[in-house]
Amino acid sequence: MSNPATVIAAGGVVWRERHGTRQVLLVHRPRYDDWSLPKGKLTQHEHVLLAARREIEEETGVQVVLGAPLGVQRYPIRKNGATAEKLVHYWSAVATGGTDFEPNDEVDKIDWLPVDKARSRLSYPRDVDILDALDKVAPVEATLVLVRHAEAVKRKDWDGKDTLRPLNSTGTAVAGRLSEVLAALGADRLISSDAERCTATLSPYAEAIDRKLHLWPEISERGYDADPHGLRGLRDRAWRPGRVTVVCSHRPVLPALQRELGLKVGKFSPGAFLVAHRLANGRLIYERFSAP
Repeated sequence: MSNPATVIAAGGVVWRERHGTRQVLLVHRPRYDDWSLPKGKLTQHEHVLLAARREIEEETGVQVVLGAPLGVQRYPIRKNGATAEKLVHYWSAVATGGTDFEPNDEVDKIDWLPVDKARSRLSYPRDVDILDALDKVAPVEATLVLVRHAEAVKRKDWDGKDTLRPLNSTGTAVAGRLSEVLAALGADRLISSDAERCTATLSPYAEAIDRKLHLWPEISERGYDADPHGLRGLRDRAWRPGRVTVVCSHRPVLPALQRELGLKVGKFSPGAFLVAHRLANGRLIYERFSAP
């Protein structure tokens, strides 16, 4: 009999500041009579960032946006009569809304606790390790999401101006799913190349939050070819303290954007994105994701 597939789950350390003290949110599970961090399994085809936010909000009733990653737990579980590995991804999760918690069979109690008391309350050392990681990455000073536009109609199949070349059906679907991911990250500033395939990648999210796209022709393929120095100044626009800024551009421009924004980009497939968090000490924390 083959080994059961790895179980993928996601969750977070939900935190807030109260009277100068950081508090974190723990959940009590009656089935195990334990105190743990909110988490749960991904649904089929669900993006891991969406799963983390969904599970946190379902278990606690608290609305959150995700911040820096805190680590991954790996441990064995029983599945279908055999032993499988469970992989749980955790993020810092800033509480943005009030508690609307209703006790249920999965979670019957929640509790906001100062970090030291939460450390003592947690039932598992592995959760303590994740909690301790929070102090190293919170708060985040600024966040930048760099996106390569979603898949577009091929150049050979398009007779119009290249700047007007649209997304294909796959790219349009990715743009819709990306909107949900950007919401989980709390993105609130949108900078895009003026090419249709870039603006269409971010438009679903811009419409969802009623924000305009800030168009930068200089980060389009045409604009960059005309003036490679036109990117100068984007760093200060993109790294805004207290904001989560999204920048959408093109594969040929990404290496130059990497240098201007101080990032390590590498190769991106269509719709892929990088999330970079800048801490108060200047350290950057990166995560890369394929297209949602």
